[in-house]
Amino acid sequence: MKATMKQLTAATFIAILVLAGNAKAEGTETKVTNNASMENTLQIENWMTDEAIWNTNSIRMEYFVQETEASMELENWMTSEETWNFNINFAEETETGLELEDWMFDSKTWETAKKEVEKALKVEAWMINNKLWE
Repeated sequence: MKATMKQLTAATFIAILVLAGNAKAEGTETKVTNNASMENTLQIENWMTDEAIWNTNSIRMEYFVQETEASMELENWMTSEETWNFNINFAEETETGLELEDWMFDSKTWETAKKEVEKALKVEAWMINNKLWE
């Protein structure tokens, strides 16, 4: 049994090595023929390392200006009937009133057959036995 396990482990290990050893990733990258399409290297700029920008504890509130919005005013187009009365060419649709139908007050429709009533649940001794629930 011990020898079989060792052989199985060795065979698995060799199979993994063969599979991993055969993987070749050459030729999968794209060749760049035009150097103009390459991105420039990133450069560190002064603002990126400026302590005043990134240290929020040193920022004083007086540097901030409270921005206020202009007050809202009604304009003529907002209250013009011509602007909002665009459905003037359509006829107004009226719905018919609700009507009582025979099935609504037929006693046979609303009679329900008596269904089986489940027995009331009873508390059994095992349910309140403290030894079972400790």
